[in-house]
Amino acid sequence: MATKKPQRYLTTDDGTPDAQERRVARKTGGRRVPGSGSSPYSKGDVRVPEFLVECKQTIHGSLSIKKAWLNKISREAVALQREPALAVEIKGGPEDPVCERDWVMVPARVFKKLTEE
Repeated sequence: MATKKPQRYLTTDDGTPDAQERRVARKTGGRRVPGSGSSPYSKGDVRVPEFLVECKQTIHGSLSIKKAWLNKISREAVALQREPALAVEIKGGPEDPVCERDWVMVPARVFKKLTEE
């Protein structure tokens, strides 16, 4: 017999891209971009003070990173004087309680700067 989770454990995270963007914004202290960057004036999915984040997810056990994604977020971040970042969520595959749900990829030069501070 399946047990029901108490109400306090229920979330509005329905697994959609919007839910991922809300979660990434909450975890990074950023704000979602209205329309997920669909407007020519409002790019990226999440804005954090120093970063512009593009969010991608898959229901499969792996995700191929597309060069076009990196080009897009890099160009948009430069235009806004921010650093680019790519947030990914891989839903498929075996569950591992140690592995976090959301991962963020940044250029190596940015990672170096973050680890020196």
